[in-house]
Amino acid sequence: MKFYPLNLDIENKSCVVIGGGQVALRKIYGLLAAGAKVKVIAPEICAGVEELFKRGEISLTRENFSPNMLSDEIILIAATDNPEVNRQASEAAQAKKILVNVVEGASGNFNVPSTIRRGDLLLTISTGANSPAFSKFVREMLETELGENFGAGLEIISARRREVKKLLPNPQARKIFWQKFLTREIWELLKRGSFEELELKLEQAMRNAR
Repeated sequence: MKFYPLNLDIENKSCVVIGGGQVALRKIYGLLAAGAKVKVIAPEICAGVEELFKRGEISLTRENFSPNMLSDEIILIAATDNPEVNRQASEAAQAKKILVNVVEGASGNFNVPSTIRRGDLLLTISTGANSPAFSKFVREMLETELGENFGAGLEIISARRREVKKLLPNPQARKIFWQKFLTREIWELLKRGSFEELELKLEQAMRNAR
């Protein structure tokens, strides 16, 4: 299956998860990490979901799902272990033009890929729904290569991006600048967390670009 890759801004957007078990909990964590306002609909919930509700991180409706519970949500995730409930939720949401992800049973209209987050750096891995296990395998391999230092490195480079833009007003010149700078050597500096050396090399590259 061919998917169109898309990173969606859901910060402060309303999203709903149908289900309160461990699978739903993982989905909730993903939505919260992206800054979404999460509503959970489930008659029974696991301890993790209960804790999030007690801390005020999610809203909770302890009832069985019905279509009239939907309003202005941007995403619905059907994460129950009942395929019929998932189907009803999927159909109701898609009728209201809500993006739908279904974990079991009826199909939705998007999948949630395996992800790696390092600060604002986000990588997604998808196998077109052919093998979730292979997606997990690739993610775990990449996680060993991409440590937390890469998020901090992105912050350093992002902070200098405006200076480079002022130094090189021409977009093509900036493209060439970054292509020359972002080499395997920089990759190794990021892996080691050699941020001072990274800063020095970036300053030197900017001086040479003047």
